[in-house]
Amino acid sequence: MSEYMERHPPAPLVRGELSQLVGNKSNGHPPQSSLIRGELLLLFMLIVLTIGACTGGDEQERPEVQDDVDIRPDVIFAVADDLPLHIYIESQGIAEPVREITIRPRISGFITESAMDDGQQLEEGDPILVFDAQEWQYQLQQAENEYETAMVAYNIEINQRESQGSTPRDEDRERMVRISTGLADAELALERVKLDLSYTTLSAPFSGELSVPNRIATGAYISAGSELGRLVDDRTLLIRFDVLEAELNRLNRGMTVELYTPSGDRKEGSIRAISPVVNPESKTGQVVVEVENSDRSLRPGMTVEGRIRVESHSGIARIPRAAILERDGGRTLVFKLNGDRVEWVYVEPEYATSEWAIINNEDIAPGDTLAVDRHFALSHLQFVRPRVAGDIERQIGTE
Repeated sequence: MSEYMERHPPAPLVRGELSQLVGNKSNGHPPQSSLIRGELLLLFMLIVLTIGACTGGDEQERPEVQDDVDIRPDVIFAVADDLPLHIYIESQGIAEPVREITIRPRISGFITESAMDDGQQLEEGDPILVFDAQEWQYQLQQAENEYETAMVAYNIEINQRESQGSTPRDEDRERMVRISTGLADAELALERVKLDLSYTTLSAPFSGELSVPNRIATGAYISAGSELGRLVDDRTLLIRFDVLEAELNRLNRGMTVELYTPSGDRKEGSIRAISPVVNPESKTGQVVVEVENSDRSLRPGMTVEGRIRVESHSGIARIPRAAILERDGGRTLVFKLNGDRVEWVYVEPEYATSEWAIINNEDIAPGDTLAVDRHFALSHLQFVRPRVAGDIERQIGTE
């Protein structure tokens, strides 16, 4: 150390600097470095106090989290039963009346009586429209006069031929005389006028209801051939369903068909006919279903849902299809409720539809409660909060 000091003596203090330090000290002022250190210390203390005040408030307001909180997921459950599983062919069709005609008059004229109101109920034989028949009656009278005149001429011709010793009448000779005397034309004209006169009253050929776009009042002029409306008999309806070609051979005439109206009403019909031809574009065949509709809950033009039962299967239990989950490896299982826990049971459905499945497993029985929703992430023996399917606010076992 001494050798180092000898080789490197400390630099002499500049006289001005020494005098400045001494002067400051003698004047009662601390050195400048001391002031800086003091200011840094004061700033550090303020920062520490600020952070402490902020963290202290959070600790007072933050609730304590207990490590033993029991968090249970809400799971929807349904109950298995022992009902059979029915397999259906389902389709959709449009209702149409079994009898329907378009109201189109054969003659022109003025209307003297009209029942052409939309929704008007008619019985068979009731008049729908009545034309002014006066003109047709005049034509009938004229045709009758012309017929009588021709008949007189015909008789005169026949008598003259017989008085001249003509051969006995035969069909060909008589027809020629009828034509030559004008009797044949007079007969035809008379029948034509009688037919036109019958057209002056348009009657309902069957009981039904009128569908009329525009009401027709008395005094209106109607032209022959005008389409005025429809008479519909909707007491029996036909519904045409399109069925896939692969399913047509499973259907037969007379099979029962379940029908559902747009309002949800259920009706039953039967297969009336199966089309012998398959549409090559849609690969479907048409099935015609007949349904009784005396309550008129179905209207022509309505869309109808239909299904035809083609198979029935039974087993130990029928469970909702939504209860079956598939795990890695393709194995299927269900979660069965046991107390307030769920336990998984591996199952293999014997038959299944989009709604139900038949299970023959000794661990699943009618009356078992199975998870059907919110159960995808469950584990074996996990605690849950059970809820009834269709009523998630109601807890199982509490009423």
